[in-house]
Amino acid sequence: MKYSFDESDLTSEKSLWDVYKLSRRIHPKKSQVIILLIVMATLAANAFILENKSESILTDVRKWAELGFNFGITTLGFLIAGFTIFATLSKPKMLLAMMEHTNKETGLPTLKYNFFAFMKVFIAYITFTLFYLVILLFGQANGLISNIGGLLPYSECLGIALIKITYVLIGGSFVHLLLLLKTFIFNIYAIVMNFLRWEYHQD
Repeated sequence: MKYSFDESDLTSEKSLWDVYKLSRRIHPKKSQVIILLIVMATLAANAFILENKSESILTDVRKWAELGFNFGITTLGFLIAGFTIFATLSKPKMLLAMMEHTNKETGLPTLKYNFFAFMKVFIAYITFTLFYLVILLFGQANGLISNIGGLLPYSECLGIALIKITYVLIGGSFVHLLLLLKTFIFNIYAIVMNFLRWEYHQD
């Protein structure tokens, strides 16, 4: 069977960075953005207005980073395992037919649109897990970040601001990762239903 696309289009992305750049065409739903902004605004209000003790915020940052790292690594393992099984069971003929069709919203082939939705979740989990790891390695008492910060002018003010900003980012990242997990689960369901529709029409 002849296809309208070139076979090189299937392997045009040579790195995870290439996949990420294209996956940015897939925009999150407005409800997800609103929820994330509300959570981050609430955390910012607590850090910059309500809570005066930066030591307690720093303690939360370190605990949250450890919790986030464990959550990210564990969840990422399950997601990759589930996706591998899902991709293995997929029928090549249907996937190639999806490559023929173009998603109007993003301009991407439907095949890559569906798979980029999964890759976007993986990339987010990897990115935030690395972020948590940096805090665990370099953000401890007398760690690299505090030692370098102590050499800078206005180190105390900069340190407090950095702690509070990190507090907001980590708290917001938890919500973001959970929302991505919800999207991932729905995408699995939606694509399985599309597989069944394909089989329905083939029969």
